[in-house]
Amino acid sequence: MRVLLTADLHFHRPWFEWILRVADRYDLVCIAGDLLNIYHPEGFVPQLIYVYEWTQLLVKLPARLALCSGNHDLPANDPLLKPGVSIRKDKLAILSEFRKHRRWLQALRLSHQVAVDEDEKIIRSSNGDFLTVICCPYEADGRLTIPSSISEPSLILHHEPPAQTRIAAPKDGNREFALFVARQQPTWTFSGHVHHTSGAENHFYQNVGKSCCFNCRQVPIESEKLPPEPNYISLDTRSREATWFCWISDQKLEEFTVKV
Repeated sequence: MRVLLTADLHFHRPWFEWILRVADRYDLVCIAGDLLNIYHPEGFVPQLIYVYEWTQLLVKLPARLALCSGNHDLPANDPLLKPGVSIRKDKLAILSEFRKHRRWLQALRLSHQVAVDEDEKIIRSSNGDFLTVICCPYEADGRLTIPSSISEPSLILHHEPPAQTRIAAPKDGNREFALFVARQQPTWTFSGHVHHTSGAENHFYQNVGKSCCFNCRQVPIESEKLPPEPNYISLDTRSREATWFCWISDQKLEEFTVKV
């Protein structure tokens, strides 16, 4: 199975559009949180509408989609719609879909092809390979919402990397997720949250027992000029080969391939 792993898009629209262009090369597209940007000048609502319509386009493609929330996907204390920003009447029906769900990401479950927060779904590829995909919601207090047992092979999406791992450095990572990985040993995990840091080692994977844990180390959204594509990992679960595509600058892309 071919899997595209990325995270921390922070509502940078060219990166969402890039995913639409390349999604048909993959069996599964995963975004591990921070689809939105809590500091966006228009507020939360226009972002929700865009991501809903983006999902409508993606589910028309063969690839499956798995999403989990991140800290930027929680509404801030600011107004959901900034003063002076208007919403077209024909978009109001989309907002009514979000009102039906406790977690807004669950409104994006537009078909059986989409897994979101609190979902556990078996994803199958055309060649017969399969993965149990589990999408963990972001919890501000660090709690882990995940089934006590999982079917293997599995892929766990959790915005924060496991604590005390190289893929969490220079941040602390999530302690409960680290304990879960050590205890349950899922086949794969994928996270974001900790971006590419200039001058740091920027590890993008680490084996924890039998588990292989990834972080795509996204380009910081505060960068002066963003590259045309996000940082991402292309994972082949059959050959157990992962390639990290990392933008060193807005003009220079490097690739690192490892056997996992």
